[in-house]
Amino acid sequence: MILTDKEYSYDYRSYKEPSRAKKPRNKLKNLFLIVFICSLSFVILLRYSIIYQKSVLLNKMETKLAYTENLNRQLEVEIASLSDMQKIESIAKDKLGMIEPEGGQRVYLNVGSDKKNDVHMTNKNENKSIFSKILGLVVK
Repeated sequence: MILTDKEYSYDYRSYKEPSRAKKPRNKLKNLFLIVFICSLSFVILLRYSIIYQKSVLLNKMETKLAYTENLNRQLEVEIASLSDMQKIESIAKDKLGMIEPEGGQRVYLNVGSDKKNDVHMTNKNENKSIFSKILGLVVK
């Protein structure tokens, strides 16, 4: 048996202990990463909550708009029913107790004339008292 001296070359890398300075840096890096992810999640949740609030507000406004439009339609129907002249006359006579004016109670105005005091009364002397008739004769 022959024994030879063989040299085995093992390339051993020098063993370095992990430096303590890198560990806090890695921890700090991980901490910043966690804080960033949490803040990003918070911002996303905040945006979704704002969107939800706006959609609730929009639904309330749409409901209010529909109610107002319905009320407007009902009032238009009521206005149309009350604008009929025969209906107005019957309400005035029945509910308010109004009567047709007599001949001496009517006053006619000429709208197209330039005179401001252009008023014609029917039956002028019929409505005047004796005192006003005498006063009218004296003033003329």
